[in-house]
Amino acid sequence: TKTIKLIYFNISTMRFLSITAVLLVSLLESASSLALSTPAAYGVGKAGFDEFRASLPDKFDVVAEGGFSALHKRYLSEVGKENYDRSKSTLPKDIPVVAAGGYNKVYQLAADPKAELVTLVIDNIRATGGKGSYGAVGKIDAIVALLQSQGKGFTADTVDGEWLEVLTRQGMKSKASQKIVGGAKKKGRPYSNFDVNKMEFVNAVLTPRGNGKLVANVKYNPVSSNYDTTHDGKIVIRRIACDIDGANFKYGRFPKLSLPFLKTKGGYLDFLYMDDDIRITKGNRGGLFVHFRPQYYEQVFQ
Repeated sequence: TKTIKLIYFNISTMRFLSITAVLLVSLLESASSLALSTPAAYGVGKAGFDEFRASLPDKFDVVAEGGFSALHKRYLSEVGKENYDRSKSTLPKDIPVVAAGGYNKVYQLAADPKAELVTLVIDNIRATGGKGSYGAVGKIDAIVALLQSQGKGFTADTVDGEWLEVLTRQGMKSKASQKIVGGAKKKGRPYSNFDVNKMEFVNAVLTPRGNGKLVANVKYNPVSSNYDTTHDGKIVIRRIACDIDGANFKYGRFPKLSLPFLKTKGGYLDFLYMDDDIRITKGNRGGLFVHFRPQYYEQVFQ
């Protein structure tokens, strides 16, 4: 009898442990899924969610309402819809709602488009082994449109200094040299650094193994074409005219090679969004470029 009871006890204990293990795995997978699918995975966008939680009634029961996953979905839906409606008057007319997954998906992105962009950038860098190249359309275009609607274009004070390139999507008209060099795996990171006193910036891209660097010195000048206006009537400067004043290529220990044939005039760069951390621009050949400040890049990758 004792033996039977002991066997029964062991079987019951094993079943209990098995059920507990399944529940724990389920909870961990749920948490992991939430972390990987939301900006909070990298510590960005948390402030907006916390603010939303603080606005709820004191007696609000998170568990009874479906848990944090359900609460986060509610946050994206309610706050996102509110933000989208507020920015309607300044949204680009060609926002790709269908390609982004429909209006509900766009509402979710509108809750915190900057955090969504950061998450997309980091995921893309990790998924491509360090490359900043990105080929998809839809989601990123919706995010950029939502950020563009905020009316943060070119300003000299904000653009001055160092910027690291973290994402590129080459346009159909991009030069072959841009696609070959710019799409390579990065040993370091390409950069685009502005000197507003000299009215120029230095643009650098790397070869596949990071041993070579193509550098272009670009003179720029803000122009009045392609400007936007905010909802309260303020003018937003978008475009700077760009002339490549000089270019060179350096590979390993070989001498620097001047490339005078790359000198060109008549280009431009449109600033779709820029704040103290992030810069999004679009070139005259259709390329989309996202840059982070070096400090911000280090911060979000911690």
